[in-house]
Amino acid sequence: MFSTLLRLGAAAALVLSSATAHAACTPAIADSDLIAPGKLQLSINPTNPPQQFVDKDGQLQGLNVELAAELGKRLCLPVELVRMDFPAMIPAMNAGRIDGINTGMFWTEERSKLMYMVPSSMQAISVVVAPDSGTKIATEADLIGKTSAVEVSTYQMNWLKKLSDANVAKGGPAIEMRTFPTATNVVSALLAGQVENALLVDSVARDLVSRGRVKEVLSGLGVARTAMAFRSKTVTDAVVKALNEMRSDGSYQRLFDKFGLTPLPADQPIAIAGSGPA
Repeated sequence: MFSTLLRLGAAAALVLSSATAHAACTPAIADSDLIAPGKLQLSINPTNPPQQFVDKDGQLQGLNVELAAELGKRLCLPVELVRMDFPAMIPAMNAGRIDGINTGMFWTEERSKLMYMVPSSMQAISVVVAPDSGTKIATEADLIGKTSAVEVSTYQMNWLKKLSDANVAKGGPAIEMRTFPTATNVVSALLAGQVENALLVDSVARDLVSRGRVKEVLSGLGVARTAMAFRSKTVTDAVVKALNEMRSDGSYQRLFDKFGLTPLPADQPIAIAGSGPA
């Protein structure tokens, strides 16, 4: 159950489950390892259905919301989901405002040196256009010379920049890239005709296609792991243990099946990937 909507500065937060639900068990994480005693605070950007989104009643829904609730049960701690745009998440965690990030962030070597990252799913990039667009994009090379919208500071932005830079290095034209703070803004710019195409996480693209809002013209680009991330090694170890318990009892797979998303392959362990912060 969701509690009353709370405000943390400019970010809204929701607490998953009540304190009384955990009265009969011992928290797996000590207060000394948490930003705020007695609760685990994780950031979320609810503009990426079906990973995380706000329903018609204003409630947070999606795979990452239900994952956080299940982790809270297993850790014996209320989980507070703090809503904020993605670019603010890593600075907020480094500044000690939140314990971790729960928004389906792509794993990269660079990020893995800034925080403890735990890959837990697989994602890719899709290219979408407006439903009535006649733009032809059959391969990634067809993005060259076009105007594309992407969410700022994201894996898809970096992927597109590398593609553009590589073409410029060969003497060709660049991709005109326009960045926006959220996926919602990206889609709005596309439908307003400000750009020719947009790059989205594939699950977000599929959701929009199912509602007739966009047309997918290319998919499966840059397949990579997505991860949760944390500032404390102790917190990370507790979450890893809980995720592996979920994997063993089948609840992890059932959750991904429910939302039509791709879990981490069975031959890949759920564990910290990368060195973590120095």
